[in-house]
Amino acid sequence: MISAYASSNKLVLGQLKTEQKSNEIMAIPELIKMLDIKGVLVTIDAMACQTNIAKAIVEQGGDYLLAVKSNQEKLRQAMEKAFSSQRANVADTTVSLEQGMDV
Repeated sequence: MISAYASSNKLVLGQLKTEQKSNEIMAIPELIKMLDIKGVLVTIDAMACQTNIAKAIVEQGGDYLLAVKSNQEKLRQAMEKAFSSQRANVADTTVSLEQGMDV
């Protein structure tokens, strides 16, 4: 059984029983299709960090925040590379703001 839960409202929005000899990775896109997630941020644990799940969320008009663990080595490295320049920009901005402050 998988559930979609609105944490701010403490409300289960939908549930779907997984097929026998199946798993939640196959059922999540089906549950997503049942929901109105346009403009919503969907968060899912690392097990659901799958291309087809991200695609289903985007097709329904939502955004996603998927967890990546170290056991997904290539994906983790690609994400670190993609965000490394952003980290440098944030660090530069933080330094600039600190230097510009009147103490």
